[in-house]
Amino acid sequence: MSGFAEDKSPAYEAPPSDGYVDKATFCRWVERQERKYEWKGGRIVQMTNVTWAHSTIVTNFVLTFGAQLDRNHWSIMAVDFGVETDDAIRYPDVVVEPKNADDPQRRRAIAPTIMVEVLSPSSGARDFVEKCAEYQTFPTLEVYIVASQDEPICWLWQRQADGTFPQCPEEIAGREAAIELKARAIALPMSEIYADIPTTW
Repeated sequence: MSGFAEDKSPAYEAPPSDGYVDKATFCRWVERQERKYEWKGGRIVQMTNVTWAHSTIVTNFVLTFGAQLDRNHWSIMAVDFGVETDDAIRYPDVVVEPKNADDPQRRRAIAPTIMVEVLSPSSGARDFVEKCAEYQTFPTLEVYIVASQDEPICWLWQRQADGTFPQCPEEIAGREAAIELKARAIALPMSEIYADIPTTW
């Protein structure tokens, strides 16, 4: 008898259709996939393979949030935990929401409060325009951050006193700067977000 456990990982399964796919069909199909996909307006979109720098920055965000937020009250999730709108299912690089123990098997955030996307070469237009507009429709969202993976630069949209988001983001640049999240009264040092990331400045 072989000492290796039987490989029961699912084989690649083609998308259910080359055309329109409704949300329920996508949800049933994507649960069986090893690759990462999003759903937008009936289209299935495969997510890009990420670089070491991308993964490191995501990890740094999770660690920095974890050090500053009370983990008894906040859940901090990365990459695989989705958010859902009427016409899209997305998987932000980082999602922070109030801790909710009602259903440990749920697959979507209930009240996303902070969302972060780290730029990939092909994701700029989606992250800055499409996803920015979608994420800001969540009534619970306080902050949306887009982070460069090449230089210590982040772009911050923060909900204003009148309940709206600014049209243009605040740019935070340099390792000496910090991302100040007013509603949570915390600041994320850029030196921690870009720890171990080699950049020219």
